[in-house]
Amino acid sequence: MARQKVPTDPAERKAWIKYQLEINGSSFADLARATGNSRQTVRKALDIKYPKWDRAIAAKIGMTPSEIWPERYAA
Repeated sequence: MARQKVPTDPAERKAWIKYQLEINGSSFADLARATGNSRQTVRKALDIKYPKWDRAIAAKIGMTPSEIWPERYAA
């Protein structure tokens, strides 16, 4: 599978992540329920570096956190 171009604009990236979760049969609420957390807790990863949720979101999309948020995981 070819890697997708992730938007760099924060608002576009948030919408893109939500869409990617949806087309992969998931949502922020699904991730939250699976771990006993609130949807708002999971959504925090959209705005701040939150390694646990960055990894969970990326796994559902089929990417790595550094592919979605390169500025957070720069070498």
